[in-house]
Amino acid sequence: RGNMTVNKPTATTHLKAFDFATLFIEELGWDRPASRHNETVDVGGTQYALSPVAEKRGVRIFVCADEPDRNTRQRIEREITKLAFEHLIIFTDPAKTKQIWQWVAREKGKPAAFREHTWLAASAPDALIQKLNHIAFALSEEEGLTLAGTTLRMRDAFDREKITKRFYEAFKQQHDK
Repeated sequence: RGNMTVNKPTATTHLKAFDFATLFIEELGWDRPASRHNETVDVGGTQYALSPVAEKRGVRIFVCADEPDRNTRQRIEREITKLAFEHLIIFTDPAKTKQIWQWVAREKGKPAAFREHTWLAASAPDALIQKLNHIAFALSEEEGLTLAGTTLRMRDAFDREKITKRFYEAFKQQHDK
């Protein structure tokens, strides 16, 4: 596991500027998207454009600059899954005051679990940058990196349940000793 730490001041600058392409490609070591074309999904007769910003081993990062409600975000997510199975969607508001990072935990035999991390641009992005540390890739990792490996890192970053469970298990082990 590469422990590449994100440069916090630089990452903060890109986050505050809503410059996700630079953040992912320059700071997190992701690749430029193979296709620059927006993916358009239809939810209840409304068209939502998802702009590809980066990809890594088949995991795609999209930005949706509309501000749909939670129910609509989940429907958009289901639609985009048909086009890009593994992905992350960053929903932003037109005024650029808020980001909602949406990722879905998919495990065999379990219902899809929506994970959303909301960041307000006026606040410190520490919790979000902590997540980004999990999905930052060093050049030295490129060779052995797979889709499964990338997906695992997304899970580490965005699946809170798993992290909390891991924390309690570690805590319990210490406690039992």
